[in-house]
Formats: sequence, structure tokens, C-alpha cells
Amino acid sequence: MNYYEHHIRDYDAATSHLSWDEDLAYTRLLRWYYRKEQAIPADVKEACRQVRATTKVQRDAVASVLNEFFELREDGWHQNTCDRVIAEFQSGEPERELKKVNEDNRLKRHREERARLFKIITDAGLHAPWNIGMSELRTLANEASGAKPETAEPPLPETAPATPATATQTPSTSTQYPVVNTIGSNDGSGTSSRAHEIDGVLTAAGISTSLIGWERERGKAARNMTPSQQQVIDLAAMRVSPAELRAAYELAVADRDATGDVSAINAGFVRSMVDKVRRPKPAPREDNAWKRTPAGIERKASELGVLCPPGRDHGWLLEKCESVLRQRAQGVAA
Repeated sequence: MNYYEHHIRDYDAATSHLSWDEDLAYTRLLRWYYRKEQAIPADVKEACRQVRATTKVQRDAVASVLNEFFELREDGWHQNTCDRVIAEFQSGEPERELKKVNEDNRLKRHREERARLFKIITDAGLHAPWNIGMSELRTLANEASGAKPETAEPPLPETAPATPATATQTPSTSTQYPVVNTIGSNDGSGTSSRAHEIDGVLTAAGISTSLIGWERERGKAARNMTPSQQQVIDLAAMRVSPAELRAAYELAVADRDATGDVSAINAGFVRSMVDKVRRPKPAPREDNAWKRTPAGIERKASELGVLCPPGRDHGWLLEKCESVLRQRAQGVAA
């Protein structure tokens, strides 16, 4: 993001108790948050380095502001207002990018047509003012070439017509992904986003479109919400499969639901969940409660079919049961 709205009255009301250094720390943290479109680093020392807090007073101010105005999560220090504004800005990115491409194409065609018409007039030995309107230029060119007036194509404006703004932010170059279907989906055109897989590993585009689709299904974006490019690239570097991405996303959703957080889920948060998905599950612990009492040992012996000869105590019976269990674990018949 290139800029954000700063409501002076609300800011002053919320920060009137801050010291000079704390106020500076807060504004720098906000600027970093919006510029990077991501949470403040969880490590307070790294956060201080990012906002250039060098003295002890400045570092203490950063720590104080983080603890008061931000919430520490797995991927860093979050603020709900910042997350909401960033999500709204990112949700309009595909539409703004498409409008920019359309405007560039219209302007290119306009310039090419003007150049072609001016060449026709010049080749005929005529002259036209440089600022002549397109309608007059077409008429003059048709007269110079002896052709009938061109009416098949409507006039192109010198610049693309203005369209209603869908966001108050200037487009950021950090998020540029095509709008396609989510993983495994097909819109009937024969084009499935499984084309975004290579040997079972998702590309950055595949990850981006999957998260967009799932967030739309979750009702967190009125339009397509494009994740941060760097976060998606970092996630793609982990070589995640579609199943791993879906499992990590569901863990992220469960975390949001558990904490009551209504903000959108970004690729950085999903990336932190991939480690949990890949973490090997601990082997089930053996229930050894039966070893603690004579009655428990007798029940286990009965389950295993172990008989206790006369004169043998529970210690012998325990050792015999453990031996049978070890043999079964090794695949050896007792």
C-alpha cells in the first residue's frame, strides 16, 4: 500500500496518554504495517530494528506500544484495524489491475490510429494540426485517401473514460495474480486450476487462487482477495501439495474461530500452519496403568491368556505379560 487514511481525531483520542517516543513508535509501526501489508515481526528486537528504534528509551517505547495496541499471534503482532484495511485494499487489486490494463490498451490503440491517420494525410501532401480531434482527423484522412468515411469503429478517446473508484488506495505492485478457479474447480470452460500444479506441488499462482476461492467461500471478501505476493512466494517455496494447503488453511480457520478473529486469512498465516500439518503425530502412549495393581496385572494376564503356576507371585506374572507383549509387538507368536 502506498498510503492509508489517518483519522486525526480518533488517533489523538486513542493515543493522548502516550509519551513523545511512544507516539513516534506507534506511527512508525503503523507505516511499516501498511507498507509491508503484513504483521509486525514477533521478535521485539527485530521490530525495533525495522522502525529504527536504537536507544533504550525508543526500544522500550516500541515494546510498550506493541503490548497495548497490537496482539501477538504466530506470524507476528497484529492489529485488527490494519488487517481490515489491508484486506479491503487487496480485495480490489484484481479489478484495479484489469482497469489499468484496459486503459493502457485503449490508449495504445488510440495512438496507433492517430499515427496511421497522420501518415495518410502527410503522404497525400496535406497537413493537420497536432491537436486535431479524432473525428476531424478521420474525415481528413478519408478525404486524402479517397475512401468512404469510416463508421464501423466508434471513436476512441485520447484517454480512457473515468470509472468509479473501487478503493481509496493507489495500486501496489506487490500483488498481481490472475483470477482463476480454485483447486479442483472448473467453470465449464475446460480450464481447471489443477494446471497450477507441477508434479503434485502447487505453484505460487495455484496457492494464490486457492486462498482467494476459499476466503470467498468463507465470506471474508466481497470480491477476489489477492494475497501478498511475497507471502505466497514464501509458501510456494515450501513445495506444498493441494492436500497440505487445504489442511493448513483449515487449521488457520479453526484458529480464527477459536480466537473470535474475523479478519481474513493471509498466506503468511497459512504458511505457519503448514509446519503443523507436516509435524509427525506422536505415537500413542502405552497404557501401563494395569501394571500398578495386582488386580490390573491379573486382568492383563487374562486378556493375554497367561496362566500363573502355583507358587508364582504377581512380579513373575507381570514379567510374563511384558514378555508376551514384546513378542507380539515384534510379530512373534507367544
